[in-house]
Amino acid sequence: MTPQAFAIILAVALLIVVILLLRSYVLPEKYAVVWLVAAVAAIILSAWPGLLNLVSKFLGIAQPINLLFVGGFFVVLLLLMQISLELARTRDELRKAVQKLALEMERRSKDDG
Repeated sequence: MTPQAFAIILAVALLIVVILLLRSYVLPEKYAVVWLVAAVAAIILSAWPGLLNLVSKFLGIAQPINLLFVGGFFVVLLLLMQISLELARTRDELRKAVQKLALEMERRSKDDG
């Protein structure tokens, strides 16, 4: 098996896994978009490896593999940003729920006393 065929098989397997995780509601839609784009990009770059050379020359990057590392780094940064925003939103929701619960408990203690 050639390395190109192996890369195509792995990229298609990644796409199938992402779709199965999305369909089984394990992977939320907001995260699935990034993974679907990454899987499709992997399939395209595996099927047409000359495309990576063309894009890297267009962008002025000397080695095509460096373009892959930059792209992967960018995807990881997007995922980190998305997770950070979700964490901040969840923290704010939790703070509001705790404050609401504390006010309710305070009202009940005043009514009982």
